[in-house]
Amino acid sequence: MPGTASGIPTEYAHLKHADRVFITGWNRRGSGAFSLTAQWPATRGGRQCDPRVLTQTFRQSGLVIAHAEYGVPLSHQMLLHDLNLTVNPEFRLPANQPVTLDIDVTVAERRRSKRSVSALDMTVFIFQGGTTVARAESEFVWSSPAAYQRLRGERLGVDWGSWPLPAPVAPELVGRSSTADVVLAASGHPRRWQLRNDTGNTLLFDHPVDHVPGLALLEAAYQAAHATFAPVGFDPATITSSYARYVEFDEPCWIEAELLPRAEAGPLAVEVTGTQGGRTVFRAGLSGAPRPAPVRPERAPEGH
Repeated sequence: MPGTASGIPTEYAHLKHADRVFITGWNRRGSGAFSLTAQWPATRGGRQCDPRVLTQTFRQSGLVIAHAEYGVPLSHQMLLHDLNLTVNPEFRLPANQPVTLDIDVTVAERRRSKRSVSALDMTVFIFQGGTTVARAESEFVWSSPAAYQRLRGERLGVDWGSWPLPAPVAPELVGRSSTADVVLAASGHPRRWQLRNDTGNTLLFDHPVDHVPGLALLEAAYQAAHATFAPVGFDPATITSSYARYVEFDEPCWIEAELLPRAEAGPLAVEVTGTQGGRTVFRAGLSGAPRPAPVRPERAPEGH
């Protein structure tokens, strides 16, 4: 039985770029119970964890345990149906140093007989220095190469990066600092955007795949929520997401945000819906608090 790992093969995380692998080791604690370690790269600090890094950490935790401990073949495809997470709103990243994390994973194994695929229900907790950073729940469903071939058919062949890339909205509108990180393009309608799939963004598009990754759709939901509350900004504390269909690269996917009623002193809340070809492909609900405005130094009086 595998023990604690000193390094994680990129194949276990379904990634090509080694610097995107955040999991550093794992250990079985008991039946269906595992401990992992992870490290996040250094940032400026003082902010909540990046949702892209957080969700990638959850994803990698599940993948590593599935392959290393449950014998899921590396050739099998993981199908994402839902991902729900809660973030500690008080947690802040330390400045200018890598962040070492502890992760607890519990697993319930079952089989989805109608689809002839196995499934692992996973609950994941992330801790840093004894503080709970976040919790996530998701179902990791697995499909054999033959079953996936039947499911995707001619859609398996993708001319990677050949699709038109619409101009991004301003990065500050969606809570990003660079246009390279923006996944939304203006549509001419308020609270409606076109999804832009820039394969140069290796945090979301690590390697060629046949459909838009679920984590890229979750990032689109985050950016749409941030834009909905702009210029105030938005830090989500809870995110629920479900994925009904694959999102294809060769036709527009539209991202729409609906501001939900807010109870007195309650959190901000928004529902984001993705549609393609007139059909709903995913939904995400995000709730949280407005992001505090940065403190600006007072202007010195003239003559000083």
